[in-house]
Amino acid sequence: MDNLEEHNINELITRAKANDRAAFENLLRQSSSRLKAVIKRMVGHPEDTEELYQESLLKAWKSLPGFRGDAEFTTWLCAIGARTALDFLRKQKAWREQAQIAYGNECAKDPELGSEVQATLSDPDFIFDVHEHIAYCFACVGRSLPPEQQAALVLREVLELSAKEASDALQLTESVFKHHLSAARKQMTTIFENLCSLVNKRGVCYQCKGLRMASSQGRHDEIEQIDGLDQRIKIIKTVNLDETVSTKLHDLFWLRTAQLEKEGRGSCEQETDCGRAPS
Repeated sequence: MDNLEEHNINELITRAKANDRAAFENLLRQSSSRLKAVIKRMVGHPEDTEELYQESLLKAWKSLPGFRGDAEFTTWLCAIGARTALDFLRKQKAWREQAQIAYGNECAKDPELGSEVQATLSDPDFIFDVHEHIAYCFACVGRSLPPEQQAALVLREVLELSAKEASDALQLTESVFKHHLSAARKQMTTIFENLCSLVNKRGVCYQCKGLRMASSQGRHDEIEQIDGLDQRIKIIKTVNLDETVSTKLHDLFWLRTAQLEKEGRGSCEQETDCGRAPS
């Protein structure tokens, strides 16, 4: 950040603290997309994301007089969003690690669920992007972790906050934060080794390949092998959540998976051959 930009932001903050709503809106133009990305990475569900985003903005406006400038405004705002999402997740039941498998099984058995997915894939404007699906999958599997672990992984590894910034955002000591981060990395590594066929061939989930095959406007390049969690995170960080081409599909997946997980429906044992290569 150059001196002029910093001066302008500080001036906007001063005005916003004096109850200047227009100044606050100007600050948000530079920070709101990152705030929503924090919440989206942690929560995923489109309606919950929007509700928590609006709640975070209201909290930020009310808390602004107490902003001391110890962190950049965007980091401060994202910390509010992270804590808001964390409070929400603490009240939710953790999802099953194989939630996507259960949803796929239900789509194969329930004509209504299956037809709405097919209708989305058949839309002439729809494009399937495997990197966006990897980002979706990462957030979906993250819902199976304890909320503190999921938050630690998103803030430190995906959004690249420093350990101090991330621990401050979650109101944890650095040592406790690092414990959550280490546990999250270990758990996610184990889940993906057992679940994702991109990570190793023992994985039961062939969703990326199946969706690519089913989409009339799908990507036509090869789906690369992923050699572990770090490569997956590297891919995820390239996905701009404001400019996704698969939003319609993934919003549908979030809505239905959340519904099925709440009801505990669907077998976690693979019952379909979606995307599996012929033996």
